Amino acid sequence: MAVLLPSILLSIIAIRSLSREEAFIEKRMHDTLLAEVTHVSSVIAGELDVIEKELNSSAGYLKLDEPDYSLGQWKRKNSLIDVPFLVSASGEILYPRYNTNLDKVEKNFLDWNKQFFSDEVKIPVYENIAVAYKYEIAKEEKSPSYLFSESRLQNKKDEESSYAPYQKSADVVSEEYQSQQAITSLEQNAPLRQKIYDQAKQTGKGIALRKVQVNEKAANTSAVSQQESIFISESLSFSQIISKSNSGIIPRSINDSLKLIFWKKIEGGKVIGCVINQGRLKNRIIGSLPQIYSSARILTVLDENGKPIIVPKNTGVLNWQLPFAAKEISSILPHWEVAAYLTNPRMVKIEAGMAMLIMWALIMILFISISIGGFLVLRSLRSEMALAKQKTTFVANVSHELKTPLTSIRMFAEMLKERRAADEAKKEKYLDMMVSETDRLTRLINNVLDFSRMEQDKKQYTFKKENIVALCRELIEGQRLRLEDNGFVINFITDSNEIIAEIDAEAIKQALINLLSNAEKYSDGGKNIDLEIVHDKSHAYIQVKDKGKGVPAKEAQKIFKEFYRVDDSLTSRVKGTGLGLTIASRIAKDHEGDIVYKAREGGGSIFTLILPVRTGG
Repeated sequence: MAVLLPSILLSIIAIRSLSREEAFIEKRMHDTLLAEVTHVSSVIAGELDVIEKELNSSAGYLKLDEPDYSLGQWKRKNSLIDVPFLVSASGEILYPRYNTNLDKVEKNFLDWNKQFFSDEVKIPVYENIAVAYKYEIAKEEKSPSYLFSESRLQNKKDEESSYAPYQKSADVVSEEYQSQQAITSLEQNAPLRQKIYDQAKQTGKGIALRKVQVNEKAANTSAVSQQESIFISESLSFSQIISKSNSGIIPRSINDSLKLIFWKKIEGGKVIGCVINQGRLKNRIIGSLPQIYSSARILTVLDENGKPIIVPKNTGVLNWQLPFAAKEISSILPHWEVAAYLTNPRMVKIEAGMAMLIMWALIMILFISISIGGFLVLRSLRSEMALAKQKTTFVANVSHELKTPLTSIRMFAEMLKERRAADEAKKEKYLDMMVSETDRLTRLINNVLDFSRMEQDKKQYTFKKENIVALCRELIEGQRLRLEDNGFVINFITDSNEIIAEIDAEAIKQALINLLSNAEKYSDGGKNIDLEIVHDKSHAYIQVKDKGKGVPAKEAQKIFKEFYRVDDSLTSRVKGTGLGLTIASRIAKDHEGDIVYKAREGGGSIFTLILPVRTGG
């Protein structure tokens, strides 16, 4: 139970995990692709910063004494510039002007932006919701950044001290750290994310839906975080926008098309800038992308309308609004996203199927191995328990076997001592019985000692050339009187008077006596024992035959095991130690021979001692 129950429990757990294998693989692939699109989105955001710095740097060298010429030269030298402009401090567009020869692009620019620059209309300005509510997020999470910001606000007057430059630098670092921490917290904490979105809605912030719907099951996030953009918007006028910085990029949606407007403050309160060429912008973004196609995924960038700005060759029909993983890029590019798609939409199912097949095979192998191991352990335990029981019975049987001859010897000795047997013939008989019982006792003790020596491989043999026939004849004659007194008929049969073999005579005698003793014990009805010797060129076969009850067929393979008895109960009528056949078998094997058993026709047993004949006469 200790082996099988844990193995069954482990198998059940493993089988249950198989049902979640597809979801696990899907989640793992989503996390991998999300990490890639997150990196690519940060690269694109970095490219936007580079573009802003390039325009800012080139605008700083312009001489606006002749704005028409200077701005025209600026456009010609920088392919990123689509329409350059100059706006007065009051919001009037000084360049381009309606009274000049305007192309269609410039005319559209004036039509779309005249009211915007003069603060007559407001446009949505985007900001990451986590950055906009970083202090609220820090407060909700009781983060160190919140405590630091509270302390900084309380000591704001220190900014005017001699350490003001250092304090300003520290504040910038702190702001960046708090912003990043707020973004991380909002991504990982669904309840907090929902709370911040609700707060943004209550304060009138604009929250737009994303153009895509990513795999929510793989993303393991709430529907809100997936369907609603991380960039919230607030309607501001042009003067409000430029009041917070000296330069920047304003995204503006016109006729469902995103236009990026770069601006920079110059002396006199004027603003210089340009509309960024959309084609060149896309080329710069595409140039910053890694390899967009692989055997596993397709990577692209979706614009404000959810359409890819680049499509790999040989790409099949894809639903671009259902990427496997996607990440919004920047507040400068609202609704633009880096998106990843599986090259083969069935990849997850195929990989999950292969993984499940392998895991099923491993589970079956594990279960079969544990089952076989458990079966072997149980069988070994049963064998050990049976052996322990046999050893206990062996002690009791040995005690009984020792007690019987000792009782007989003591009885006859007391009778002789008290001279209750006056007849010399009876005295002789008593003495013969005492000698016989002493021999029996000696054999029993020798069996126990020899078994112990054999178990420790300390049994010593003295091999000599002996006549097996003469040895067996002498043995039978020595046992005949006792056996005949017990009602047995003894027959000795041989096909030769001399069979020479190199043996240990005493060991062979011990083996044969054990076989004869076994035949004597189990001969209930027909008390007839035959000892027959036959031989061929290589072996001698000494057979001990009886007409007893025999050995049940299912027990025939076990009778040579140590301590084993067909009836091993303490109440068995036939007593014994269970070592006789074991010792006889070991002696035969040590002589490079064997002992085999077969049932005798008509009832009884035949035990054959096989010995190699080394030399013959």
